[in-house]
Amino acid sequence: MKIKTLLTLALTLAFAGTAAFAAEDDTPLAKEMKTMNKSLRALKKQVADPAKKDDSLALIATIKKSLDASTKLDPAKTKEVPAAEKAAYLDKYKAQLADLAKTYDELEAAIKADKADDVKKALDKLSEEKEKGHKDFAPDEK
Repeated sequence: MKIKTLLTLALTLAFAGTAAFAAEDDTPLAKEMKTMNKSLRALKKQVADPAKKDDSLALIATIKKSLDASTKLDPAKTKEVPAAEKAAYLDKYKAQLADLAKTYDELEAAIKADKADDVKKALDKLSEEKEKGHKDFAPDEK
């Protein structure tokens, strides 16, 4: 009986800690990024299927909407940047988001034109841009 109670308590505390960590990560920007990431993962799975072309374009529209919202938000790491460097940091952030938007435009055009090679190139470029953006602007893991 005591073991059951102890295990229940341990699981409850573990889940409570996870919920608190998730709540800390749920900034408006994090929510937009999660939406983009979820849509991009779905897009990668279906983009090669011509029957899902309209769905793929709808996913890109969702991503672009989140991308537009993200340009109005500041990364969490902005608080750590010295005041003298903050403007340059935010300019770099917005420039990378603008580059990301251009790549999504290229991907959208490639999907509309049924150019599989260009779709692959755009997806590869998006992966590189995502990695760079997360390295430059995502909060450090704790």
